Amino acid sequence: MKTFKITLLAALISAPLAAESLDDTWEIGVFGDYIKSSTNKEYDAAWKNIDAGKGLGIDLQKIINEQWNARIELASDYYDIDHAHDIDFGTRFGIDAIYKFEDSDFYLFSGVKRFNNARSYFAVDVGAGYSHKINEDFSVYSEAVVYRDIEHGYTDQGLKIGLKYTFGDVKKVPVAKKAKPVVNTLAQVVEQDDDNDGVFNSVDRCKDTPANIKVDATGCTLYADKAAAINLNVAFENNSSQVKSNVVNEIERLADFMKAYSNTSTLIEGHSSAVGGNQYNLVLSKKRADAVKDILVNTFNIDASRITTKGFGETQLLSQGNTKADHSVNRRVIAKIETTVKEAVSK
Repeated sequence: MKTFKITLLAALISAPLAAESLDDTWEIGVFGDYIKSSTNKEYDAAWKNIDAGKGLGIDLQKIINEQWNARIELASDYYDIDHAHDIDFGTRFGIDAIYKFEDSDFYLFSGVKRFNNARSYFAVDVGAGYSHKINEDFSVYSEAVVYRDIEHGYTDQGLKIGLKYTFGDVKKVPVAKKAKPVVNTLAQVVEQDDDNDGVFNSVDRCKDTPANIKVDATGCTLYADKAAAINLNVAFENNSSQVKSNVVNEIERLADFMKAYSNTSTLIEGHSSAVGGNQYNLVLSKKRADAVKDILVNTFNIDASRITTKGFGETQLLSQGNTKADHSVNRRVIAKIETTVKEAVSK
């Protein structure tokens, strides 16, 4: 199973590299590194209680293309032995695939390493780095990396700083000759857009669309659904179905809405307070609704067929109290209209 994991990881690393043509440029680097062992190793005799490691190494990179490098690494480290004032020597070697960000000195890398220190094991690594060119041949680089031991389950951390030298010749990729444009020497057709909506006359089905309105591929206005709504709430005096003059403007507002949206209709609901008998209040609330309908029809010329009235009496009280204020809010006529309309989309 461990062999399978390592083989699979190597295949994944090599896949993007194999897909690109190689050139002849190499980079060789020398570095110093620091490795912080997993805390659990400090208290495990099987690991000789190793703590942190410091060392030197060398790596060789093959520059595949502008985005990918392949790297071989070899390092020698000595590890502090916790609580024993001693050291343990070890080695590390392995491979990485390096992905370089476009127009940036930052890069990411991942690979597999073989560690030989207190114990020998394979680990996968993932890290990030930064490389800065000093001149055409030399550059400095630093990296931070995490090593995951795939055999024992421990995780170590590492830091690296080094110097690289670039050598080799870059292969020049042949540049394909551009095909010469075909010129129609007999006639040259110039497409026109008379209404400046971005759609040529030859496919424009809607001429003269406004300049500030968005259009579809055929040059016709784009529409979006928009919600439109209005609420009416008219109060009445006690034991009265007469509409007060100061609320006629509210009714006119409802009439204007119904004229603007001629496909709408409304239910006008009449309500009463709890004062008086149930049957009397039911009749009174219906009269209140009818009074509002009468104004809509006779004063504001709304078709009667678009208006329905219903009295609810005291069955839907807004306030259950027994004060004048409670009774006042319950004596009301309400109406609500909601509709969806299409509106041209502006640029």
